[in-house]
Amino acid sequence: MSYQVLARKYRPRSFVEMVGQEHVLRALINALDSNRLHHAYLFTGTRGVGKTTLARLLAKCLNCETGVSSKPCETCSTCQEINAGRFVDLIEVDAASRTKVEDTRELLDNVQYAPTRGRYKVYLIDEVHMLSGHSFNALLKTLEEPPPHIKFLLATTDPQRLPITILSRCLQFNLKNLSVEKIEKQLENILQQEQIEYELPALTQLAHAAHGSMRDALSLLDQAIAFSGGKVNAGDVRELLGTIEQSHIFQLLDALVQQNPPAILSCVNQLAEQGTDFANALEELVTLLHHIALAQIIPTAIDQHYQQPEQILGLAHQFTAEDIQLFYQIGIIGRRDLPLAPSPRIGFEMTLLRMLAFRPTEAVALEEEKNSVAPAQTSPSLLASRTGVTDASPLPDTTEAWIKLIPRLNLSGFTQALATNCAVKTRIDSFLHLELDPSQSALCNSKQEARLAEALSSFFGNAIKLKITPGSPNLNTPARNKQQQQMEQLETATQAMHNDANVQTIIKIFDAKLDTHSIQTKNPAILSEDES
Repeated sequence: MSYQVLARKYRPRSFVEMVGQEHVLRALINALDSNRLHHAYLFTGTRGVGKTTLARLLAKCLNCETGVSSKPCETCSTCQEINAGRFVDLIEVDAASRTKVEDTRELLDNVQYAPTRGRYKVYLIDEVHMLSGHSFNALLKTLEEPPPHIKFLLATTDPQRLPITILSRCLQFNLKNLSVEKIEKQLENILQQEQIEYELPALTQLAHAAHGSMRDALSLLDQAIAFSGGKVNAGDVRELLGTIEQSHIFQLLDALVQQNPPAILSCVNQLAEQGTDFANALEELVTLLHHIALAQIIPTAIDQHYQQPEQILGLAHQFTAEDIQLFYQIGIIGRRDLPLAPSPRIGFEMTLLRMLAFRPTEAVALEEEKNSVAPAQTSPSLLASRTGVTDASPLPDTTEAWIKLIPRLNLSGFTQALATNCAVKTRIDSFLHLELDPSQSALCNSKQEARLAEALSSFFGNAIKLKITPGSPNLNTPARNKQQQQMEQLETATQAMHNDANVQTIIKIFDAKLDTHSIQTKNPAILSEDES
């Protein structure tokens, strides 16, 4: 007997055998068992996730000789013929090769006739989005009012290209990409049935490379079995897929930790000598950065199938969260721009050099301020690093930086009033201690304090711990600073009015008096950085 590829040999023959898509299966099973059947179903999703398989299973459930149910008998002639792909009342059409309106009309000419063998005549139209506009118009009338013995099962990878008139007449089911874990488990199950030796990391690589498609995963598994000579091991799969050993990526990150350019270029040379695909190398690097970011926040979230979880935890402690986020962003942009580089290697090297050259401002500031409460004149503060106020522009206190920061926090109402009536007392790493004008103590409560802390955390990109305590009566807050500016401006304006020659002439001629209460100045509020 000739060899049958795994994707066909292990195509599900019942809903129970389907991997994933539980949300679709539940709806179909309930509809079949309660006999609440629609005349048109649309299955959408990327390639290899089960659209055509589900349509065939539904056709079998509708025509099984034992009756309509979600569990066809699998023994009657109808079930066997559908499994073999030769059931006369299941008409499968590839819309990509039959796009003309004449093809559609020819297809629909037989709709009026009763099924030859089955209970329903089922039209399965694959890649239905490929039909022409005239073909959709020809299909529309039949789809709207089909004969009772007709069922339409439509499948597409691009539902956006379907006319809304078609979509509105179908029950639509969106099939999701399968998770790596589900694909890996299914591959393991198949290899056990085939009695083929395997290594679990090899299956993980295949599952990742399938990008959510079970059919792609089974095709890759067929290739891996042939490539490895009847067994599946991680080294051969890595060579087959063109991926690289994780140890090389760890070496690159170790060199980044040490800020060691020669070591980085040495790693790149090793990858080049091995004929590495630098696009894949960059993808592996970005993936590892993702794992490190997870480990920094939730150590238990590390993928246990990753080969060196202890090294990931180690790197998570060596890098700051800001470093990892910046490296990830640089890696994503580098991956996007790789085709524009003179060569993939140059693009890869430049991405790594950017990681060396750039560091988050907040990370530098926090490192310099760690375990320190020195005044702003001696080291750039957390606030100053984001407001442009550094050692080059020393401050009498952090009042100026706090004034520039408040408009950027997008505060309103009582929370903004609370912020403007506070002054910065101390800051240590991500801890900020504010003092509140005692005359405005009614503004401070747990709700407003939490909102201010949330706004600060969102702005700085990391959790800010906030403490607010009463300050001295003469506390220099932004609100008091604003009030002082207004008084100074009013005094200046009043003096200018008194000294104005025209005003003096009017007073003299009409024996007038200057109404100082009517003099107003522009409200300085809390100026933005640009206005200031």
